[in-house]
Amino acid sequence: MSKLFVFVTLLLTLSGALLAETVTFTLVTHGDNIGLLPQKKGIPGQSGDHLLRTSDDTSASTWNPKGCFSFNFMNPYGIWPPDYPDGYVEGIHSMEGTIGIDMNLWGGGSVDISSLYLHGQAKPTPSGDNAHQYLVKPGHNVVIGSYGPIDGIGNSGSYAASDQSNWTFTANVDWYYDTPCAGSGSVDMTFDDFQWDGFIIPVSELNPTGMDAVALIDPLGFFNGTSEEFESWLLNEVADRLPLAAQHLLFVQGEAKPGWNNPAMGGWDPDHGVLGETIIAYAVPEPTTIMFLLTGLCALAAKRSKERHNWHWPPE
Repeated sequence: MSKLFVFVTLLLTLSGALLAETVTFTLVTHGDNIGLLPQKKGIPGQSGDHLLRTSDDTSASTWNPKGCFSFNFMNPYGIWPPDYPDGYVEGIHSMEGTIGIDMNLWGGGSVDISSLYLHGQAKPTPSGDNAHQYLVKPGHNVVIGSYGPIDGIGNSGSYAASDQSNWTFTANVDWYYDTPCAGSGSVDMTFDDFQWDGFIIPVSELNPTGMDAVALIDPLGFFNGTSEEFESWLLNEVADRLPLAAQHLLFVQGEAKPGWNNPAMGGWDPDHGVLGETIIAYAVPEPTTIMFLLTGLCALAAKRSKERHNWHWPPE
């Protein structure tokens, strides 16, 4: 067995380990979105979809100052169409921030959520009071305290890295919510095993050919249309607003009743209130793994070329 073969094998093994690394996803923002909010479903006579850059968005100068694409919404009494009373409006706010995921972007498999810090304007006022979403792990003060059934265990899921599997991504996440409703720095809601469903698709696949190979949907059905119409929205409204360096797009949604909510928030039905979210984020992976692979392949190619042509390097 040649030394070069051993070297390349070791290199590829090393690169395989490097492929499973922490990938940071940054929530998408864009200047075109400033002043826009997805339609609130509770406005009588309008269905809404909680997705930005659709025909029913609302606008005001103090809304969404960072141009966020990702949004949380609150349905404090768990009322659903067609049962909305006149004047009932769900709360909604924009989100920016980052999510850290330990994963293999190229091969797929199991994933672990390693970090979560999302924040955004919770009130459409010049002061822009922020709400914050934080990850909970074992030993966190939220686990130790009296904040409902949350253990910090899990924060994991899976990723199917192929178009045949629609690039499917799922995860269960333990997190807590700090809103301005009960004062900054408070624990206002906790969620144990909050389900995220969606996909992580290479940006290179965000084109008509890539869309023909998949059937992508928004899992909560916020987009009132077919898979083809949703994919068209991704191409026309999201893809062109990603940074040039973006290599992967994360789209996930989740919706659940909190396991615990702070009574100081007020106006929340603990038995029926629901919180949901749409997260749209991008990743710019480090090139380290690719460089390892290219180095190994180049070395192997040089070895084979030398054997064929009987040339020597370095010169003697």
